[in-house]
Amino acid sequence: MHTDLKELVKTSKTLKLLYVEDDEEARSATLKLLQNFFIDIITAIDGQEALNYIKNNKFDLILSDINMPNINGLDMIHQIRINGNQTPAILLSAHNESAYFTEAIKLGIEYFILKPIQRGKFIDAINKVVNIINLKEENEHYKNFLEDEIQTRTKELKYKLHFDNNTKLLNRFSFFEDIQKIEQPLLFLLDINKFKMINEVYGTHIGNLVLRKFANFLVDICKGKAYEVYRISGDEFAILGEFNISNENHYRECLISFFRKLNNFIVKSYNDTISIEVCIGISTTINDTFETAEVALDYAKENRINYTIYSEKINKKNKSAEILKTKNMIRLALEEKRIVPVYQAIVDKNKTIVKHEILMRIQKENSTELISPYFFLDVAVKTSLYDQLSNIIIFEALKLLQTSTYTLSINFTYSDIKNTYLIKKIDAFFNQYPHIGKRAVFEITEDEGIDDYEDVKNFIKHFQKFGVKVAIDDFGTGFSNFENILEIEPYYLKIDGSLIKNIDKDTRSFTLVQAIVKFSHKLGIKIIAEYVHSEQIFNMLKALEVDEYQGYYFSEPDINISD
Repeated sequence: MHTDLKELVKTSKTLKLLYVEDDEEARSATLKLLQNFFIDIITAIDGQEALNYIKNNKFDLILSDINMPNINGLDMIHQIRINGNQTPAILLSAHNESAYFTEAIKLGIEYFILKPIQRGKFIDAINKVVNIINLKEENEHYKNFLEDEIQTRTKELKYKLHFDNNTKLLNRFSFFEDIQKIEQPLLFLLDINKFKMINEVYGTHIGNLVLRKFANFLVDICKGKAYEVYRISGDEFAILGEFNISNENHYRECLISFFRKLNNFIVKSYNDTISIEVCIGISTTINDTFETAEVALDYAKENRINYTIYSEKINKKNKSAEILKTKNMIRLALEEKRIVPVYQAIVDKNKTIVKHEILMRIQKENSTELISPYFFLDVAVKTSLYDQLSNIIIFEALKLLQTSTYTLSINFTYSDIKNTYLIKKIDAFFNQYPHIGKRAVFEITEDEGIDDYEDVKNFIKHFQKFGVKVAIDDFGTGFSNFENILEIEPYYLKIDGSLIKNIDKDTRSFTLVQAIVKFSHKLGIKIIAEYVHSEQIFNMLKALEVDEYQGYYFSEPDINISD
């Protein structure tokens, strides 16, 4: 073996060496050779002296003769190994005896050198052992680095699970955890009126700024009080505390004070000043607090009043009962495993099926009839049940991808993308079955709830490495979409059905769809049109060079996947 002497000097000069030799002449000669490589060397004349040094010093390497008075080299190494010291060691011996080799192997000796020492072989041995020491140190350093990295990553994941990225408030997940811990909650549900208009007029970056400023405003309002502030969804916030009936009048006074202070809330944008109006729904019901607060909030919005406290009087339309009925229906369906996937074909211009979208349905009790998400999804999203529904359908799709040759389009909301636990499970699945990624399309709903497009971009880039294609669903529903699409860079745009279904009658819809197609094709993005319900609409879209089509004209969603 050729030893790079310069490299050996570089790597060994930081190491501390214990050299044990009873023969003064041999010790002096070997020490001169060792000093070419090691700076920090301590010498001992026998095993006992060496053990005394080891008690008070930490050595990186031990070089020792075997035959010495008092305690020989093998016994010395044996004693330090008993005490848990695994310092690498090289043994020197003038006797070529197999018993020495056997004992040295048992003690985990790195190298065994026969005397008289041959310079070249000795340097090679030193080089090998020094490399082993440095490799162990690097591994230990890397191990510590990984442990630190894992701890840091775990903290980040926990933060993402519990906190909203834009406002830094506790999020919806935390809210539903915390409300379960309160015996009688006091809940203020706040909604910013016409927030979508702020996004459309000023852009999402200003909309996000408004949300952050409003979040800070709420935190300041609640400072020093036993309330916690949450961001529930796009423009919906919650203030949660414990109800105290003796303070009921105090709560009303606080609300009056809140709206008085809200009058001074402004956000400056360029040369413009943005102010906001807020509606509040309040509930102190012991059960279903969130649902009844939603009813109160809806009542306040419909009647254009600042706030409403929930009571049976405002529940004329029995909204609360309907919400609770739907919620219980979802819960029971989850318990009885009646959440089922259905599949709708997506075709090309020749009407050839190219993939299927997997959709969610609830099967009625004791029946084959399926319930559309139209009747339950809104309630699921507004409660803590949506994540369970989404989990089931997403993993049904992944299981089918694994066991078939179909290409599937799977729906993801922004809530799904921010669900770090879900994403971690999907990532593990694709790592186990990387070959199926090329047959998966992730459809992301484009809505005002997206407050950080960096999250969406990271999600897309992460799964693109498995070959997954990404589609933006419901495209064309907001003026800010064109701006945001440049950031996201999807493979597909799926034009919102509201534009497609009347394209044969509404010239504005036709013009907008035509513009979307041209804009997208210039960027290399394919277009999918949904809600295609007639041959006339299909032919119009084909003339506009839409790439793929979906709708009842081709097939209805079915529990059985079609070829």
